[in-house]
Amino acid sequence: MSASGSTARAFRSVVEALKLRGKTVTSVESTTGGLISSNIMKIDGASSVYYGGSVAYNTKKCKPILLNDAKLHASLVNAPTNTAQPGDSDGDMYKRSKLDWTSKNAVAFCEAMGTDFCVAEGGEKVTARTKPREE
Repeated sequence: MSASGSTARAFRSVVEALKLRGKTVTSVESTTGGLISSNIMKIDGASSVYYGGSVAYNTKKCKPILLNDAKLHASLVNAPTNTAQPGDSDGDMYKRSKLDWTSKNAVAFCEAMGTDFCVAEGGEKVTARTKPREE
């Protein structure tokens, strides 16, 4: 995935929108190997909105990369398989596990980095999450 003209424009638009709104972002990636982070960092002024990110490719070995959070790591490695629906294929369960992975990581990284948003990619899904709203 190289930064084509349309990809570069998309990342530039995201950075400009974050700057305009005074919002911040972090990222946690898996199979993209840092390409999301790299594309954000190419944009002039990105450092004012992008706080950095992490690439956690091997889920079983990535606890130090995932905020060194034992509880988060265990919940990802030992994700419940009891969410299967009647007629689910292995692929359906895999996709659901990836959505769970990206969602949990996005929220954890928002909280840890103090950002408004996190872009999390887990192989099957890309999720943009915000930190939970304070009541």
